Amino acid sequence: MTDTFDDEAVARLRIALARISRLLDRQSRGDALTRTQASVLATVVRLGSVRLSELADVEGVNPTMLSRIVAKLEDGGLLRRDPDPDDRRAARVECTDVGRAEHLRLRAERTQLLSARLATMPAAHAAELLAALPALESLADQLTPAVPRKENQ
Repeated sequence: MTDTFDDEAVARLRIALARISRLLDRQSRGDALTRTQASVLATVVRLGSVRLSELADVEGVNPTMLSRIVAKLEDGGLLRRDPDPDDRRAARVECTDVGRAEHLRLRAERTQLLSARLATMPAAHAAELLAALPALESLADQLTPAVPRKENQ
C-alpha cells in the first residue's frame, strides 16, 4: 500500500509540516516554555486528568524526562500533580486555570500568526490548504497514540 505514494512527495509533506510547526512555535511561545513543555501542556488540556505514564506515551518521552517537564510546569503554576485515587503509587496530572489560560493564549497567538500568513497567499492556495484540513486531521488522529479514558472523565 505504501508503494502507491511517491517517497519524495511524502518526505516533502513531512518536512513542510515540521517547518510550519517549528516556525509557528518559535514565533509564539517566547522564552517562557520549551517546545516540549508547551506540547505537554497542550496534551494535558486536551486529555484532562491523565496518568503520568499515559502522558509519557502520548508525548513520546521517557517517564523520567516527563517528570522533570511536569515539575517545571508545576513550578510555574500551569499543572497540578496528584496521587491517582485508583493506584496511590501512580500520579495523575491536570491543568490549572493558569495553565489553561496560557495554553489558550498560545493557541490564539499561533492561530493569528497562521491567519496572517494565509491572508498573504494567493486565495486559491489558502483555500486548498483549508480544504485539506479534514485529511490532515485524520492523519494526526492516526498518528496519535490512543489513551484509555475512564467513563467518568
